[in-house]
Amino acid sequence: MHSVTTKSHFTTEASARSQTSAHSKMINVKPMEAVEALYCKDQDELSEEIVASLSRTIFGASETRPAGWVQRTLARVSYRVLQWTTTSSKPADAPGSEVEVFSNKLMERSRHPYARALLGSSRSETASLVEGGDPMNGNYMMLAPEIRMNGGLWDRLFLDSVQGKDVRLRMALETRATYETARRWLEQEKPVRLKAVAAGTGLSMILVYDRLIRDGYHPRLLTVTITDWEKANIAKANRLMDKLATTRERKHDLGTGFGISAETEDIFAEYQKGAACSAPYDVVTAIGILEYFQGFSYCTTEQRLKLKTQVEAPTAQDLVKRLYDMTTDCASLIVNTCRDDASTRILELFGRKFDYRNREGLRSLLTSADFRRVRLVGSGNIYDVEIYEKTQSRAMAG
Repeated sequence: MHSVTTKSHFTTEASARSQTSAHSKMINVKPMEAVEALYCKDQDELSEEIVASLSRTIFGASETRPAGWVQRTLARVSYRVLQWTTTSSKPADAPGSEVEVFSNKLMERSRHPYARALLGSSRSETASLVEGGDPMNGNYMMLAPEIRMNGGLWDRLFLDSVQGKDVRLRMALETRATYETARRWLEQEKPVRLKAVAAGTGLSMILVYDRLIRDGYHPRLLTVTITDWEKANIAKANRLMDKLATTRERKHDLGTGFGISAETEDIFAEYQKGAACSAPYDVVTAIGILEYFQGFSYCTTEQRLKLKTQVEAPTAQDLVKRLYDMTTDCASLIVNTCRDDASTRILELFGRKFDYRNREGLRSLLTSADFRRVRLVGSGNIYDVEIYEKTQSRAMAG
């Protein structure tokens, strides 16, 4: 048994603030303003209230639902309209390399950050905004009822789309599954190590850590690591952690000690010799990453659009082998599928490319690396979230 007790008492002025105060602070905050508040260098109290509202929604009794048939029909109509009205060109960017730039007058007139991010998705100066950056995180803010009620017309069109609702559902399912899996370890008074791979701004894992600490679990039983290849995403995660009472004093270096950390990492790169080697993890989330790796997919953007397909490395199988190496013998892996849908085809119009993988393809992929499916956490129109466990066959054979 671990030498520290399982429970600790967490009391701060921030945790003592009432829900009435939270509502009054956020009553006039709009979705994109909430994103800005979360990841800027000030507005600490507002950031804590936003996180508290997201936590209440995700862990509370309210249920996040995927889009219904009316919105799915509108998505198909929207896809056709955008397909007819979107143009692209390939000017040279500042360093002289050719990039594809998109134009659509309907979206440009909205002046919405989400639309600007989509239209500039391939430009080097805005790439980080698309890959988990500020405009795309506006989807998550719509989970908070106090913020959602302030959403305008364009917020609802962009953020309440089929894709937007599925992204929110995927995040809620991922967050609850991570929390419940970690809690099972903690209820046995066992320390638990959690890692988010390609976590964008790390909001889901931060919510999990915040909730576990507020539940009273001892910080010394928790090691939480957030990694992403994009420096801008990690910078945002660290700025958010610096604001929260549960995380600002518990940050640690990558892979060492207990607490929570956010660091840039290429998960395919070998650890530098002489550096502190990270111990394996008990719970790993790999949400929103497998759809960008080739292999075990029933369709790809290139196949659908009849584009020239290039063989890329690493593959999806390389990724799951790496996930196998970083996990303990009885570890849980939380992953998602990605299905072809009119809403994802809208993203394809603006240069995004996906490897579409259904549940059967995901199972074949992970079985090839000795993971077995445990349960389906939940499903939307585009994504399923599932939990897999590592089998011990390879470890025993070694």
